[in-house]
Amino acid sequence: MHTLPEEVENSIKAIAEGSEIELALESDLSVDGLMGQQWLAMTRDRLFVVSRNHAGPTVEYDLPIKDLVGVKAEALVGNGCLIGNIKGSFIPLIRYSNALSKEFGHAARRLESLIKGEDPPKPTEEDQTRRCPKCSFPLETGSVVCPNCVNKARAMRRLLAYVEPYKKLTVIAGCLMLATQMMALAPPKLTQILVDDVFRKAEPFKGDVPGILRGQFLHMLGIVVLALIATRIVSMVTGIFQSRLTAYLGSKMIHDIRMQLYSALERLTVGFFDKRQTGAVISRVSQDTGALQEFLAFDIQYMMSNALVLILVLAIMFQQNWRLAALTILPAPFASLAATLIFTRLRWVFRRVWHRWSKLHSVMSDSLQGLRVVKAFAQEDREVSRFQRRSQDLYTAHMQAEQTWATLLPILWFVLSSGQFIVWYAGGIGVIDFGVTTGTLIMFLGYIGMLYGPLQIVTRMWDWIGRCLAASERVFEIMDSQKEETDPEHQIAMPDMKGHVKFNKVTFGYDKNHPVLTDIELDVEPGEMIGLVGPSGAGKSTMINLLARFYAAQEGVVEIDGVDIRKIRLDDLRRQIGMVPQESYLFSGTIMENIAFSKPNATPEEIIRAAKAANAHDFIVNFPDGYETQVGERGQSLSGGERQRIAIARAILHDPKILILDEATSSIDTATEKQIQEALARLVKNRTTFAIAHRLSTLNYARRLLVLDKGKQAELGTHEELLAKTGGTYANLVKMQTELSSTVAVGG
Repeated sequence: MHTLPEEVENSIKAIAEGSEIELALESDLSVDGLMGQQWLAMTRDRLFVVSRNHAGPTVEYDLPIKDLVGVKAEALVGNGCLIGNIKGSFIPLIRYSNALSKEFGHAARRLESLIKGEDPPKPTEEDQTRRCPKCSFPLETGSVVCPNCVNKARAMRRLLAYVEPYKKLTVIAGCLMLATQMMALAPPKLTQILVDDVFRKAEPFKGDVPGILRGQFLHMLGIVVLALIATRIVSMVTGIFQSRLTAYLGSKMIHDIRMQLYSALERLTVGFFDKRQTGAVISRVSQDTGALQEFLAFDIQYMMSNALVLILVLAIMFQQNWRLAALTILPAPFASLAATLIFTRLRWVFRRVWHRWSKLHSVMSDSLQGLRVVKAFAQEDREVSRFQRRSQDLYTAHMQAEQTWATLLPILWFVLSSGQFIVWYAGGIGVIDFGVTTGTLIMFLGYIGMLYGPLQIVTRMWDWIGRCLAASERVFEIMDSQKEETDPEHQIAMPDMKGHVKFNKVTFGYDKNHPVLTDIELDVEPGEMIGLVGPSGAGKSTMINLLARFYAAQEGVVEIDGVDIRKIRLDDLRRQIGMVPQESYLFSGTIMENIAFSKPNATPEEIIRAAKAANAHDFIVNFPDGYETQVGERGQSLSGGERQRIAIARAILHDPKILILDEATSSIDTATEKQIQEALARLVKNRTTFAIAHRLSTLNYARRLLVLDKGKQAELGTHEELLAKTGGTYANLVKMQTELSSTVAVGG
């Protein structure tokens, strides 16, 4: 929400009849679409659009929301427009630049909700354009890297550190590049020799060259032609080896970067992923590393070779005729300025295309991963519409980028190549006045053809480097994000825990200003089973997250065997904590691979023993492929009960000292629940266990129950003790569940 200028706010309040302004946005375009200002303001029942001229604020529209049939944020060429459907008439309410499309898109959805009588959606990070605090450039979702403010020197030093292990091969590639370019520069010089020393001297004889001279001319002609062939062959061979070597170096270095990036991703905190879309993170691994690969494997080679050609061509031209060379490069400063302006614009429009690609990728990933939910609620059209909005944004940005490219590039090429007209004219005068030989003029024209391409490339060099460094900074941003274990060398090794767990006045909130847990006190003896009970949102899963050290308590301490959990070596902690989640996640692969995930070196006998203990062996051997049965993506080829028992087998094989059961039977039928209960009875034996359950039957083996209510410890005691508390939280939960079971039984 933007802040309204005082005079604009007063104008609205004067006619709003005391209604509170719930949303205000400032546009950066005027009514006619030029740079200017307009404001959109919204109360619960009215919509206002205000502009300002020399006389002060003018209310362009004052519309009752009940008169609106619909509102749409329409993407136009170069800008956007909020279009209102007022009883069948479509009216452009307010225009804005593409930089504000997120905010006005949210405003359109908010208005649609009000029109339908629904609660307005809360703004998310995607509904606001995050900007760089230094230059106000829009930032990519989930990133704080501004391409304009990247510390280029630091990023380049860090990127070149990946070249260090391959410096010998890099030097060889550089030498091959030098040889290739030296050979490529020979033809214009050889052409000059051919014209001045053969053709020019033979021309006066009018085809009647004396025998001795004819032999000399033919001999020199043969030598020059053979030299041309030799230079082409050497240039081709060295170019092939140099290109193959450079491709190997670029691919190998980007492999190193990609592996380091993915390794860093696996070691980041859970909180990092909670705040980011999976698709946006995946795009870092794919698109950003792809940009780096293109830069390291091709762009560096291309830029260096063209820079080398530029230097050598200029050196030869000045050595041959400095006056003509000076005239040749006369347009260069103007061309460089034009190129800088043009490619600055192109960089901006193509970066916007990249951002739109990232958002489209996120929507597609999100929708396809939740395809079953989409189909279950018949929301295919809604998801297609959501994809269409992102695709439309991408189409608009891509079209504008390509049109800008098609318009500006020919202009740039004309400016860059204008030097050849000067050479033709000035060189022609030189030939006429016999100050310049014909061969020299032809040589200059040949070198001009080799000059302007590299000049254009070198002019774009900083743009390419800037793009690469922005991608590298986004990659390094992930590498530098907070790891789960920041100082493993100084952590306490605990390879053999007893399982004594203590929550000591623990307070925690995912947002520090809104605690989810407050002053939790709990002391769990080794081997004791604790049931966590309470309504949804009470903080049960949050306690589990703290115990597994997915998050760290902001106040108080979680201890295991008397040691602060934050000081225990993470590998030792996780190896001795087992988890059976509510939604059992299985990886693509076989049943055997999924059970063995917790112990990769387990023998087949150990895996089968764990499956039998989990009551999973019987249904597994009934499959045609037995333990080699493919479970499909996320285990979707198995039923919920089968997935749950495989997850229990995985936990049994892990053999943890501390066990976490997160709603382990929440989505299981009664017959399957009985089998799982038997498996859980074997699993929890002699293990410290924390069990979250909505079905109280899951807690039959719990020694004590901790009842949570709104993040606070409401009750603690045995089932009988808590049930005896008339009007207590636990007693009420049992009563509600008993009544619900009776209702279901009667209804069945």
